[in-house]
Amino acid sequence: MEIYIALALFGVCIVILALAWFNGANDVAKGIATLVGSNNTAPRRAVLWGSLWTVLGGLAAMIWGVALVDTFSRGLLTPGFSADLIYIVSAVFGATGWIMLATRRGLPVSTTHALLGGIIGAALAVVGPGGLRVSAIASKAMLPLLASPLVAIILCWALLLLGKTIARRVPAWRPGCCSQDEWRKNPFICDPSRPVMPDEPMRSRIERLLSLLHWLSSGATSFARALNDTPKIAAFLFLGLSLFPGAIAVTLPINLPIVAVAITMGLGSLWGGYRVLSVMAYRIAPLDQRNALVANVTTSSLVLLASPLGLPMSTTHVSTGALFGVRLGERQTPRENDAIKMILFGWLVTLPVTATLAAVGSWLLRTL
Repeated sequence: MEIYIALALFGVCIVILALAWFNGANDVAKGIATLVGSNNTAPRRAVLWGSLWTVLGGLAAMIWGVALVDTFSRGLLTPGFSADLIYIVSAVFGATGWIMLATRRGLPVSTTHALLGGIIGAALAVVGPGGLRVSAIASKAMLPLLASPLVAIILCWALLLLGKTIARRVPAWRPGCCSQDEWRKNPFICDPSRPVMPDEPMRSRIERLLSLLHWLSSGATSFARALNDTPKIAAFLFLGLSLFPGAIAVTLPINLPIVAVAITMGLGSLWGGYRVLSVMAYRIAPLDQRNALVANVTTSSLVLLASPLGLPMSTTHVSTGALFGVRLGERQTPRENDAIKMILFGWLVTLPVTATLAAVGSWLLRTL
């Protein structure tokens, strides 16, 4: 009997950590897309940077993520609902299946949205609508998911207008000065009053400061994203472990499941962070150092504020909203194929697809 318990426990952990793996692969781009899209660095270095801050943000959830653990472990279900092993596996399966498919297609989707769909589908398959706290789902999940991209668009647009006022001192690109890509890397190259010396560094102290702030804002966005997502996934690990009272796992400190999720997310980021990155970096908005910094500040500040409050903010929605705010503020279209319609389609179908996958998975597991 102990072998069967150990195998079941191992299987539950693998299913949940698979969600963390594909979350890292899909979501790391949300914090580093601006670095690549503004030609600040190569994709490989950006992914390494984002993965590092993903792990750090996930570990920080041990301190600031308790409220989100509570929301996703029991806050969306009625008090009388008993979460069994099949419910946990099917809910996570619905989210994992959709995020895995979306990652392979380069589609940025929301883990928060996917998990919400998995919870709804798995609960409906067991007891119907009576197992769900509709008011909690509406106020703690749906409202932040719907409002966050709108807030991000408005905030990013406002910051961009403020930034334009400050950035009027930055030389504009002039035909014949240099290529536009070179200007984006170093706009002061087009300053006619600035003498160009053969041995002069390419960047002034102002340019270096702008680049440093951009890197730090990208790290902050990756940190905030992991801080908000890690507790959501770890909540299911806590639920799964609680079903094995005879196992040593239930006596483990609260931080061990969070550590496991954070490290797995970081490894998933390193493994598959490139496909979604190309979409976020090049196919939403034209980016330079200035507007990329504004987009990152918008995303990181909103997500960091939401996490300690237990609000399941979607970094996908916020970061894409911030990039769209850049697009509106700059009144330009992306240099490559516009991905906005594809992204909006992914947002619309995420919840029904994951709910359906979870319900079907629950039915199959209970039938077998």
